[in-house]
Amino acid sequence: MQDDNIAGSSADRDINDVFSDIFLIENRAFEQSFNEGRDQGKTEDNVEAFHLGYHRGAEIGAEIGYYAAVTNHFIQNKPPGDDKLTKELATLKQMLVEFPRENNQEVDIIAQLSQIRAKFKKICAVLKIQPTFPEPNRLSF
Repeated sequence: MQDDNIAGSSADRDINDVFSDIFLIENRAFEQSFNEGRDQGKTEDNVEAFHLGYHRGAEIGAEIGYYAAVTNHFIQNKPPGDDKLTKELATLKQMLVEFPRENNQEVDIIAQLSQIRAKFKKICAVLKIQPTFPEPNRLSF
């Protein structure tokens, strides 16, 4: 009886439509598999990207925190009468305060971090101290 249903449904359709369906079944399976793979890849990539961003953000946060602690220490314990150093420390502190705490696509945090690093090195040279914060590629968590 099932053959009658298939034959009955085939009678309503042209034979070329049946052959097209058979021919296109491979394309449909390929498209479905492609879409499933793409969706799975997006999910896995997002997890990997999240972990990369999280760890890189932690490294940058540790570096900014180090600069802030050193800056605050020298603001409170600066040599008397050194107005140039006071101004440099205030500028660095302002740069640290303005560093973004949340992701903003329109802000180039790498450029801002480079400016902060340069200002910190300049202050260390004026104070005649060696900056001891490890380079970012030597940090481990």
